[in-house]
Amino acid sequence: MRLSVVAAILGMAVLAGCASAPRLSPQTHKLVQLRTALGVGYMRQGQLGLARNELAHALALDPTDGPADNAMALVEERLREPVKAQRYFRRGLAHHPSDGSLQNNYGAFLCGTGHVAEGLKHFRAALHSPLYPTPQLADLNMAVCLLKVPNEKAAIHYFHRAQALAPELAAPYYYLARIRYEHREYARAKGDLAQYLARARSAHALFLGVRIGQALGDTRFIHYCATRLLEGYRHSREAQTVVQWQREGRLGGH
Repeated sequence: MRLSVVAAILGMAVLAGCASAPRLSPQTHKLVQLRTALGVGYMRQGQLGLARNELAHALALDPTDGPADNAMALVEERLREPVKAQRYFRRGLAHHPSDGSLQNNYGAFLCGTGHVAEGLKHFRAALHSPLYPTPQLADLNMAVCLLKVPNEKAAIHYFHRAQALAPELAAPYYYLARIRYEHREYARAKGDLAQYLARARSAHALFLGVRIGQALGDTRFIHYCATRLLEGYRHSREAQTVVQWQREGRLGGH
């Protein structure tokens, strides 16, 4: 799971930003909120052109609206327009420097584009924002970014912080399972991955489960993960690898 994906999927709390400028009439303010909400809704559905259109209308009504800039930056990032995305992030933060959602999403953008040190600064700013409603997302993104430093010890600390704030979050368990696997702590890796799979499913996590099962010689766990991988993600690269292992007789535990 790349950091940019984490940001795009988990950084959707863009409607929790600062209020629009007080010069707007109440009716215009409500319209800005509506257009922004519609834009975010379209973005979640993958209809990026419609999302961009709604958010452009919102920003035409109020060029200083932080949530609209935030959402537009995410749309442009998904459209692979990093220069435009950065411009919207910077403009939003120029008007709303204490907006934790903007700080978190910009940090994820920076880390995803290789500017790790600068990205970490923005995650810290998000965590220092007293009105930021989802600090667990900044903790999670901070941890993933720290793995790029690499600073595994600090990353684990922030994964645990995210878990403490939001036990329902799946992603920290996957990353911790991967770290445990790389350190050959296979039983702990299996425990973390089982927690992830109780909350979410993904091809990369199920494939990790197959490898953990192989390391443990746990044929039941191998079968559990391989079956769900082939059923739910048959066309993924991970599933194709498992099919190849099956053909070669290499799927079972050591």
